[in-house]
Amino acid sequence: AIERLRYKFSVTQEKAFITGSGAKQPLGVYTASDQGIPTSRDVATDNTSSAMTFKGLRNAKYTMKNKYWREAKWLFHQDGVKQLANIEDDLGYPILAESARVGEPDTVLGIPYYMSEFNPNTFTTGQYVGILGAFRYYHIADSLTMTIQRLVELYSRTNQIGFHANLYTDGMPVLSEAFVRVKLG
Repeated sequence: AIERLRYKFSVTQEKAFITGSGAKQPLGVYTASDQGIPTSRDVATDNTSSAMTFKGLRNAKYTMKNKYWREAKWLFHQDGVKQLANIEDDLGYPILAESARVGEPDTVLGIPYYMSEFNPNTFTTGQYVGILGAFRYYHIADSLTMTIQRLVELYSRTNQIGFHANLYTDGMPVLSEAFVRVKLG
């Protein structure tokens, strides 16, 4: 039961930290907002209306100040990573480099990437498809109280026990210059 609760909380939080509106939920990194990451941090130049390109991703990387590169990570949906695997630089080398060592992350343009099933993956004009960020500038606040209610009577006819749990959390980007969203042209 504890593992199931942990899973439910983690996927709910992951989705909210990525796409949350900020209204009674965390402000997600893909929600354009002057309180978080404004649209001035969006880069679509050189991407097509349906795909990321080497030049478009390079533009995104160089839009971020290089002082954030050491701690920066890309975030894509698996469909985006599949697309990245087929993109080559100007010399014909793949921009996605798989790690040769166990424990080291794969990279895109020399920066590690991660995947989330909640990352946008609609590859059409004007849509977000990736983000480059120094995610330590996304602050998360959890309340110290978590309530779990055991529901014995509700499931007594089926000889089961249910649980209802509440956890209060919030989050938002706190330094917009530490993030760059990849958008299609």
